[in-house]
Amino acid sequence: MRSFLAKLSTVGDGNLTSREEVLVDFIKTNSKDIVEFNIKIDELAKRAKTGFSAIYGLLKKIDIDGYRDFMICLANDVEHSELNFAQNDQCVSNAYINIIKQNHTVIKKNNLVATIELINKAPRIFVCYWEGVLKGPAMDLSNFFFEQGLNVYLLDSDWDSINERVNSSTKDDLFIFITKYGTSTHLARVIETIGGKKGNSIFISGKVPSKSIKDNALVKHTLIVDSVEFQNKKIYISKTLPFHYFNDLLIYHYLNTKK
Repeated sequence: MRSFLAKLSTVGDGNLTSREEVLVDFIKTNSKDIVEFNIKIDELAKRAKTGFSAIYGLLKKIDIDGYRDFMICLANDVEHSELNFAQNDQCVSNAYINIIKQNHTVIKKNNLVATIELINKAPRIFVCYWEGVLKGPAMDLSNFFFEQGLNVYLLDSDWDSINERVNSSTKDDLFIFITKYGTSTHLARVIETIGGKKGNSIFISGKVPSKSIKDNALVKHTLIVDSVEFQNKKIYISKTLPFHYFNDLLIYHYLNTKK
């Protein structure tokens, strides 16, 4: 399910320009009218008191392909905002299903294929979770690799340990970094160093990666981790759920791809 708000949640705080922030506020406040009256891009720019460049810049930043796709995404948001899931005991199930559907639309199959190719040729695989809450998904993934007979190591964000592994890495060693965020300068330097040693990096995050990480990580996967379409504060969806879903999707393709 395509969602403007879900896509927006992948952009970290401070990564929008002042004009883009004004535009986002206007869209959030007037989303129903924008969809109902099928407001064109020139009218949106006029009402939001911004320009075409701010609109296209925002859509490009959150990986929405043009204004038509934006209207489809926004229409989905409006439709779901009118549903009151809190009235029945299916609210949590609906939230789970919804966030999985969102991730299904943003996880690119060609990136999964590229990830599997790197796994298959790696002499060693280092799975690193950047925040403690993501230890579970990282451990599940590393355990699967171990069961497949791969040479795998599980790392946390301990700086000394990571540097030791990176400094001793050789050609085609694969580092898989799992993080809720996308702009760590420490991590960006590590990924750059890995590339300099002919190793490979895969970046799995809940936010759009910084330019440095985009330039140096060989494959990037950006997940939807915020359940943006469910405003009832009593509904809590674990931020690890999208990472477990990604693992299962990756494992499915790994097991069913001819080697």
